[in-house]
Amino acid sequence: MITAFVFPGQGSQFPGMGKDLFNEYTVVREIYKKANRIAGFRIDEISFDADKATLAQTQYTQPCIFTHSYAVLNIIEKKFELTAGHSLGEYSSLVAAKSITFGDGLMAVVERGKLMAQAKEGGMIAPLGLSIENVQDVVNSLKPQGVIEIANYNSPKQFIISGEKQLLSKASEILKEKGAKRVVPLNVSGAFHTPLMLEAQKEMKKVLAKIKFNEPNVNFYSNVTGTLLTDPTKIKNNLVMQLTNPVRWIDIIENMIKDDAEKFIEIGPGKVLQGLIKKINPHVEALGWETL
Repeated sequence: MITAFVFPGQGSQFPGMGKDLFNEYTVVREIYKKANRIAGFRIDEISFDADKATLAQTQYTQPCIFTHSYAVLNIIEKKFELTAGHSLGEYSSLVAAKSITFGDGLMAVVERGKLMAQAKEGGMIAPLGLSIENVQDVVNSLKPQGVIEIANYNSPKQFIISGEKQLLSKASEILKEKGAKRVVPLNVSGAFHTPLMLEAQKEMKKVLAKIKFNEPNVNFYSNVTGTLLTDPTKIKNNLVMQLTNPVRWIDIIENMIKDDAEKFIEIGPGKVLQGLIKKINPHVEALGWETL
């Protein structure tokens, strides 16, 4: 059976994540010790002891999820042939594929978290109960007025819209008129995966320029294209582009299944990706590994 490891992004965190692994495994304690040193703050204390609001701050969320995923990866004795990650999780995926080192990945994620936390312009919403056609029509109708995009193609029933706040407000009203059950505002600081992240993207390009990328040792699928990528230069470029482009999660999972993936294991906190995968294709196996 061909197995894919998938790695979660923001929104999967929970207070106390990783504490049981830390208490049980010496290798995990060493990982957190190294992570604290690289990050310049106590990733272990924030992950294990901080309240929900503190952990939800982007500059903390990203390094904490990344470190937890890596800790889980180090205690799993299971082979995998394919890998991908959702937004932030793409960095975890590249570490799993030996394309970048844990140290370089964490350094990049710490900077990414800071840059995204500083992005105060815009926001994100999740319309529930509408087709992609309806959501795309609404977004297209508002584009002439400013920045608004579909930021995440998560599943056939879940799409995230990102953009300027006044346009998101207009979109919410139109989406409800078109039959959306609800339109949920996301607790984020900015309009991620849109051109409003251009300044953060420029800075991220400088950060990633310092990192050596190798060819992945398993099949790696990119957020920006939704396809298999092997060339290290293209992988790095797409990681830069990721901040202003949508996450094509549906395409990633469908392409992995075309490449014979039958079992998907979510490595890290939460069960978000397992749910999305089952909505994309209910016939594949989707499991998670976040704890003992």
